Amino acid sequence: MSGLRPLVVKSYIEVARHIVPEFWEPSRVLAIRKMAQTAEPVLDRFEPEKFGRLLDRMVFRDLRRSSLEEAFRIADKIDVDVGVNIGAARLEMPIYVGDMSFGALSGNPNIAIAKAVTEVGAVAGVGEGGLHPEVAKYRNIVVQWASARFGMDMNLLRAGIAVNIKIGQGAKPGIGGHLPGRKVVDIIAQLRKIPVGSEAISPAPHHDIYSIEDLAQRVKALRDLTKKPVLVKVAAVNKIHYVSVGVARSTAEGIIIDGAGAGTGATPIVARDHLGIPIDIAVPVVDQWLRKDGTRSGFLVVAGGMLYSPLDVAKIAALGADMANLGTASLLAMGCIMCHACHTGGCPTALTNMIGSGKELDIEWGSSVLRNYLLAVARGLKAVLYSLGMSSIKELVGRRDLLQIHHVDEDLADAIGVELGQPGDAAWFDKTRRVVVPREYYESVHIPITGMGGVVPGYTTPARRLLDVLRIEAAQVTRPSVDPYREDVDVSVRFGDVTFDTPIAAPAVDEAVEDAAYVMGAPILADRCRYGEYCIGALNPAVIPPSDADVGPGVVVIDERLGGDLPLEAAVARLHRRLMESGRRNKTLIVAVGDLYNGADVYKTAALGADIVAPLSAFQYVSQRVKDMPKGERRCRYENLIANLTAELKVLMGAGGVTSYMHTLVGNLDLLRSLDGRVGRLLGVEVAGR
Repeated sequence: MSGLRPLVVKSYIEVARHIVPEFWEPSRVLAIRKMAQTAEPVLDRFEPEKFGRLLDRMVFRDLRRSSLEEAFRIADKIDVDVGVNIGAARLEMPIYVGDMSFGALSGNPNIAIAKAVTEVGAVAGVGEGGLHPEVAKYRNIVVQWASARFGMDMNLLRAGIAVNIKIGQGAKPGIGGHLPGRKVVDIIAQLRKIPVGSEAISPAPHHDIYSIEDLAQRVKALRDLTKKPVLVKVAAVNKIHYVSVGVARSTAEGIIIDGAGAGTGATPIVARDHLGIPIDIAVPVVDQWLRKDGTRSGFLVVAGGMLYSPLDVAKIAALGADMANLGTASLLAMGCIMCHACHTGGCPTALTNMIGSGKELDIEWGSSVLRNYLLAVARGLKAVLYSLGMSSIKELVGRRDLLQIHHVDEDLADAIGVELGQPGDAAWFDKTRRVVVPREYYESVHIPITGMGGVVPGYTTPARRLLDVLRIEAAQVTRPSVDPYREDVDVSVRFGDVTFDTPIAAPAVDEAVEDAAYVMGAPILADRCRYGEYCIGALNPAVIPPSDADVGPGVVVIDERLGGDLPLEAAVARLHRRLMESGRRNKTLIVAVGDLYNGADVYKTAALGADIVAPLSAFQYVSQRVKDMPKGERRCRYENLIANLTAELKVLMGAGGVTSYMHTLVGNLDLLRSLDGRVGRLLGVEVAGR
């Protein structure tokens, strides 16, 4: 391609449409594009909605649509201060764009972002992986100190107005950054100081930051070295309240909180969809805890994860944030169509494509539309403040008393400290929702990877079952995560004289499944099979439907195919609790059998109390895809499936710092939080935010 002139992208193309609903639906993208083309604010989703983000169910109690529409019309003439300080640097608007590295983005987008934010008085994070020489020319950037130290040198640390220590990100909490090898071309390899074509996988934790005390030392060292403010970037995890207080006590100048659904260039699908909590739950909890701790004053809170509109920025400020991170929205303003192909290097809009692939973003066009979008958001924010009778963004921060939330339960409203209007169920269910099983599950030994975010089951996309509403904990600062690619995560299951290498039971839908399970050391869900000790039926189990039964000790199979009067999740949790209370748990093996698909289903079912989990739907799906293959090829596909489901389980365990399945995960409800209070009460799981 070097001899050809690259195709220059400087216009929008049609937005992708998804089979399963996602947050970044076409109407939201078109609202962003309108602001990017006109520099005028758009009033999107003023009335409370019944489904989706909490922000979309929230309203300012005393704000009238007509008055806000009028304020939007005169927004460019309103004299309201929306500026914010980061150390000695004064920004004209409370907007952070990032953090997106050179490599994840293809160069020209990095330049366009740095140019646009500097011109309008916002700020952008450059991400990990070295500093693009053209980006370094712009003032309003924040450089990043990440776990792999890619491209780290004094030239990078001296650039910009602040440094952020990246502990985690919302799209993959507890998991290191990942730049696929196909995107590591010459210039990226030089900046990151790694071989061309190598997978750039950052360690899950910083191996010199295992505690708040370690973090405090690193904060002080970087501040002394750079003479600049130091921020700490973390994912919004279940224990974010503890994390935030620890960061504030480390003497960092601020925290960047990245919520579930946030964007990324590459992440395991299972991590994107199931780790961490949404930003509109995390921020009010953080603000409350920092105020109680006496560390809120002068401490900057930057919040991101599926934010895009002037009302979003106003609401997240009222919940407790000083600044809003509009990373994904900024890419949408620059042409992203949300096709989730960032990790492939084949981005159709020249934002995340492989460098040298023959397509480039026009820098002037990209910076122009982004500049317009940021100006539109800032003007809309001024209009909201003006309509609320305020003269400064500072007056709005933490004013949860101005908000009212609808269509959630009392538990969730209480957790975030917002008055409940019309109550309802927070979770969004659609049992008919189509589940797509990625080909990678059975075609290769690589867990499925995707790009971008916007998918939080039960929150921005419908949940299939109760498990989808549960969020998995990840480790951030207060304890280290574990890297399953480099460290040992034990998922073996022992019962009596029998030891299984994985807790994933393979249903005997095919002789090839039995062979694959035997090779992989997996239990076989069958009454009888050719591999005696691996066959659950050989253990003389009591097989029951999901119910409030009192059974055990011995082997108990709870099979939702038999009907029952409880959801599988509730039956598992109740039996585990009853056995613990009666002292029979160590003598009982609980096997959960149901309509389950992935490693997250296995993790959550285990945390509720199951020792072994049979994800029937995953095996049934694959059996239909491979039924016409020779037996040897079918066995290979089933081996891949078992290996990948096990690998996903290990990734999720490692993200939370869990190294032993039997000793730490099984029955550990503290590793889960519920996005719905009713579901939480049914399963004995705390609501998110607590």
